[in-house]
Amino acid sequence: MKFLFILLFPFCVSAQVFDLMEEEINPETREILLNKPEKYLRHESMMYDLDSDSGLTGERYYTGTDRNRLSLAGHLSANYENLNNLMGFEINLMRRTTRFHQVWWGVQLLQHKTYFTNLTQNHEFSSTPNTEGNLQRSNDIENTLTALGAGIGYRFKFLAGIINSENTFETVDVFLNGVQLQEDFVDKTYKGYGLTTNYGIHKRSGHHFFYGGKFSYNLASVSRDAIQNESKRERSLSLGWGSIAFEMGFFY
Repeated sequence: MKFLFILLFPFCVSAQVFDLMEEEINPETREILLNKPEKYLRHESMMYDLDSDSGLTGERYYTGTDRNRLSLAGHLSANYENLNNLMGFEINLMRRTTRFHQVWWGVQLLQHKTYFTNLTQNHEFSSTPNTEGNLQRSNDIENTLTALGAGIGYRFKFLAGIINSENTFETVDVFLNGVQLQEDFVDKTYKGYGLTTNYGIHKRSGHHFFYGGKFSYNLASVSRDAIQNESKRERSLSLGWGSIAFEMGFFY
C-alpha cells in the first residue's frame, strides 16, 4: 500500500492544484507561445521536427493535444541475475480524460511465461490429501500467466524538468486485473484478481512515436476448483512478481 501511495502521489497533488478549465484544455499554439507558456508547458512540451540537413526546425507541435496512447511492451524478470526467469508481452491502450487533463484511463492485456518459484512458493506440506501442501513444484516448472485489466495513469515531467528535455516524459499506471495462471505441474487453471503498478520513462522521437523503459510490479490472489471437500485456503495461491520492460508506441 505504501508503494501504491508513492506512485499515485504526483497525480493526487496535480489533479487538485493544476486542473485546467474546460475552455483552457486545447489552446492554440500561438496562444501557448506568446501569451501563457509558463502555464501550459508545466506538464507538456512544444516539440518540433528538425531537418538534419538544413538545420532548420519545422512547425511546433503541442503535446497537450494528445488524446490516445497505444503501446506494446516486452517484459523480462526484474531479477538482473536471471532476466530470462520471466518473458512476456503487454498491450496497453489509454485515453486521456478531459476533466483532469493529466489523467489517462484504459485497458491492458499481458501474458508472461515464468517459473512457479518466480511467482510464489509451495505451501507447507499437509497431511490432508490433494491440498496445495502436497503439490511440491521444483524450480524448473514453467507456467503461463495472463491478465486483463482496466485502470488509470498519470503522465508528468519530473526528471524531464531536471534534465531540461522537452521530448522526455514519465508515466505511472495502476490496473485492476482478472488473472489466470495455467499451472503445468498439476495441469490446473487458477483464477483470481490482481493489481499492476507501473513506472515508466519514455522519449518521443517525433510528434507521435515514443519509446522507453518501465518497471512493473504485480500482486494477485488466485485459486483452482476444489477437489473433494477442499477449502478455498487449501487451493489458493498468493502471487507477486516484478518485471522490467522495453516499451514503444504512439500518441494519436
